[in-house]
Amino acid sequence: MHFTSDDCRAETPQDWDRLIDALDPPALLLVIEGRMSAALRQHSSPEDVWQEALLHAWRDRGSCEWRGLKAFRAWLLTIIDNRIRDAADYLSAQKRGGKPPAVFSSLAPKGGDTGGDSAFGPEVPQSTTPSRIALHREQAEAIRSALAELPEELRDIVRLRLIEQLPIDEIAARRQLGPSAVRHRFRKGAELYAARLRQMLASRTAHAAAVFAAAERLDSSPRDR
Repeated sequence: MHFTSDDCRAETPQDWDRLIDALDPPALLLVIEGRMSAALRQHSSPEDVWQEALLHAWRDRGSCEWRGLKAFRAWLLTIIDNRIRDAADYLSAQKRGGKPPAVFSSLAPKGGDTGGDSAFGPEVPQSTTPSRIALHREQAEAIRSALAELPEELRDIVRLRLIEQLPIDEIAARRQLGPSAVRHRFRKGAELYAARLRQMLASRTAHAAAVFAAAERLDSSPRDR
């Protein structure tokens, strides 16, 4: 799928959603989880961070300089890291008894509503809605489970390559392996991972669809007044 600077600065939420979907949101949820501290995960979820980051990215998309999908992912990860830092600051302020800064749902449209004016514009993309994020969470669980079933020496390589999207040479340097050894482990691990993930997603399809449908009903219901 080909993208251009027009997609990066999308005028419609539909075009923006197409771009976000190309980044593999379920895998990014696992990346976010890995970047959050254990203490922070007790108070905020990766889904909270993801939704907040998407809202900020949509609002600030005009500042994004398009240099390809990889660079766009890096730009979004910078926003994600900032949201994680803000959440950590929020938690720290709460523990000190001070007034915490505004964070997460205090900035977003209430109740998953995507209509009406907000700090992010009159309309926000479907990629930020609870229903879409619930579906991505379900898929992320399948990815996590499929990775967990790999032998340890293969799991780490597959995770770094497919989830973190690190280049082979960087993985080799981090794990003190030769590039050829990394390629061999990745090839073997990726085959096992893909086969297991296909099985898991097939078995979870009905459940994922049910979760998505239930969340969609919540999204479309009138907000509590």
